[in-house]
Amino acid sequence: MATTLKKVAELAGVSHTTVSLVINQTGGSRVNPETRARVLETAQKLDYNPNLTAKRLVSGKTNSVGLYTPFETPIFRNYTFNETVTGIQDILYSQGFDIVLFSGGKTLYKDRPIEQIVRQNTVDGLIIFNSRYTSRQYIENYIRNLNALNFRFSMIDYYWGNAPINYVGIDYEKTAYDAVHFLISLGHDCIALVAGTARAQVTARIISGYRCALDEAGIKTIPGLIEYTDYNYESAYEKTHKLLRRHPEVTAIFAGGFEMAPACLKAVKEADLKVPEDVSILCYVDSDIMPMLEPPISAIKWPFYEMGKQAASLLVEPGPEKQKILFGTQLLTRGSTAPRR
Repeated sequence: MATTLKKVAELAGVSHTTVSLVINQTGGSRVNPETRARVLETAQKLDYNPNLTAKRLVSGKTNSVGLYTPFETPIFRNYTFNETVTGIQDILYSQGFDIVLFSGGKTLYKDRPIEQIVRQNTVDGLIIFNSRYTSRQYIENYIRNLNALNFRFSMIDYYWGNAPINYVGIDYEKTAYDAVHFLISLGHDCIALVAGTARAQVTARIISGYRCALDEAGIKTIPGLIEYTDYNYESAYEKTHKLLRRHPEVTAIFAGGFEMAPACLKAVKEADLKVPEDVSILCYVDSDIMPMLEPPISAIKWPFYEMGKQAASLLVEPGPEKQKILFGTQLLTRGSTAPRR
């Protein structure tokens, strides 16, 4: 039979109210240290495990943090998601919080609004992990709703608004600029961009950085050297073939996502071209597979794990002011990039 709060009270020689105050760590209670120690010792001796639901009702806290992911694609196939969540988990675990995942795929927007999660009192705060496809209007709307409900949250990635929020992300435009600038420094002046979907805000940021680097170097931007995919291997493969047929003068390809680089590599090889002797390839986001390809793909390493830790820290240990933190990236040069012949 499970040990009850009443049995702990009887053995400790105190009221059940005193036991409740000690077990639930009720702030402001006047239980003296000796009594508190006796209650805790008794509870341990009896192997007392409090009813978590009841404890949460008393304290008004769930000791849980929601991870809200408006992803349209299966989230656990996403490399960036898995790395970031590991960082989130490490911080929350150290602070005694559980993670509750809220993700409904394509139906999430209309069937599970954020304010409904808040009103259900299932979590003490939210970490919102936006996707490439999360619209600015949608983000601004849930920021207004959460602020109106006075609910704690932090946000990861894909927001370029001015609302005062706790946010961690990347400067996409600068990162793209740095990548293209590196290819230009190798002597490449005909650089193609295999970008993501045209309907994602992040694609416009990457293109802006790409064009800025070309303009600064005095290289004319050729619209035909930009191909849009849907962050999809098959599409990137087909679009790279198309690029090389129409523009055989291309000597470097900047792949706008980790999904596209292997497809670009395959298409270049099938065109009887060598990497990097004929065409250099640089990927916008590094992943575990990049060093395993032949040749290994040069890529930009993002601190996904550190971003997750920071987002969790901003939520559970908030400062007096909201913070927007942009992380730096690292360019990893491997065998897929070389000076232009």
